[in-house]
Amino acid sequence: MDIVKESIDETNAVIKVKVIPADYKKAVDKSIKDYQKKAVIPGFRPGLVPTSVITKRFGKSILADEVNHILSHSLDNYIKENKLRIVGEPLPQASNVELEFEKEFEFAFEVGLVPDFDVPLSTTQKFTLFQVNIDEKFVDEYVEEMRLRFGNLTHPDVSGESDILIGDFVELDANGEILPGGIFKSSAINLGKFPAGKSKEKFLGRKEGDKLILKLDEVTKDYEEVAAMMSIPKDKAASLTSSFQVTLKHVHRIIPAEINQEWWDKIYGPGKVNNSEDFRAKVKQELVSVFGPQAERKLQNEMVEYLIGNTTIKMPETFLKKWLHRVSKEPISDEQMNIEFEVYAQSLKWRLIEDKIFKDNNMTVTQQEVMDYTHALVHGYLGQGANEEQVKATVQRVLSDEKEVNRIYERLYDMKLVDLLKKTYTIENKELPREEFEKIMENVK
Repeated sequence: MDIVKESIDETNAVIKVKVIPADYKKAVDKSIKDYQKKAVIPGFRPGLVPTSVITKRFGKSILADEVNHILSHSLDNYIKENKLRIVGEPLPQASNVELEFEKEFEFAFEVGLVPDFDVPLSTTQKFTLFQVNIDEKFVDEYVEEMRLRFGNLTHPDVSGESDILIGDFVELDANGEILPGGIFKSSAINLGKFPAGKSKEKFLGRKEGDKLILKLDEVTKDYEEVAAMMSIPKDKAASLTSSFQVTLKHVHRIIPAEINQEWWDKIYGPGKVNNSEDFRAKVKQELVSVFGPQAERKLQNEMVEYLIGNTTIKMPETFLKKWLHRVSKEPISDEQMNIEFEVYAQSLKWRLIEDKIFKDNNMTVTQQEVMDYTHALVHGYLGQGANEEQVKATVQRVLSDEKEVNRIYERLYDMKLVDLLKKTYTIENKELPREEFEKIMENVK
């Protein structure tokens, strides 16, 4: 077999494959014999159909299958052996080749290539890893949140400073009448979030069945909260100026949990926390685990964006668009292709960058690493109460799912990549107050 690559330019080439009888004869003869064993043809006993009959009836189909198999296998090997960085898949050029026994055939395939490129990995590039300043005030606030979360729900006769009011909200028209087709929604008002003042006073001392007339900006100035309260689009919430009649249905009051040994045992397990000092240390650990992953995601996103934005990769755009047209299940207009291609090109660029980093740094994920990671994952999911047999059975069930295993491999590769980037780039830690931290993290996914 003869295979040659004819370069057109840096990113495009044609691979020509010449197939001679010696390449396919043995495989074709074997396939014909296999057909003989199973073919059922009237007039012949099973397994005794003459070779000539099989060849006449099925020969060209068998020849085509074997030649296609040889082409696919040979192309893959040629690409791997010559370390060609191709994108998409080889596209067969139009051919008038007639498949006949004892003939030579030549096929040509267009391929899109990516020339070698440099990835900007240097200690001179700096990134910031933000951290929440977990001071004593923050711990105090979180403890109070915990006390409320684990507190007891009561239903007082009249509302107080920190109660939650549940009521039916009905939109009114300009004359104060119920607006036909207007908003009707059961929702909540959390008085604990209200600043002291006149706007809060109208909600105090209220009881079930009371009716109030209010505008939603008396409850919150944040239109996104209004959208959530009323289950309406944000743009409608931003322009909503109607008054509402609110009929109170319930008054909820949460009595905060008492800080004592019984509460600590309930949260962390018997004997895990035995004094206030241990408890506050545990709270700090929790806060780090709550805010840390989000900060890590922001750092990772910024490093990825930097790599994509600062790595120059020449890609065969014309070839890729042609290939995408070819593999698309539905027809795509040129305008739609241009839009979708931008998204595809960015995704492809990142995959190429990842692949180069992995190869340049000999990064691999072993089967043992997959086993260990899955074991830790399952153990954490099942909790400390699970015995080793349960853990092993669940691990085996997870590892029997090919899709799940692939996801674990991807996750481990991602973790190794991020670890390498963090060791390569200069990472500066910066502590922020909670409010500033949360504002910076607003759009982190």
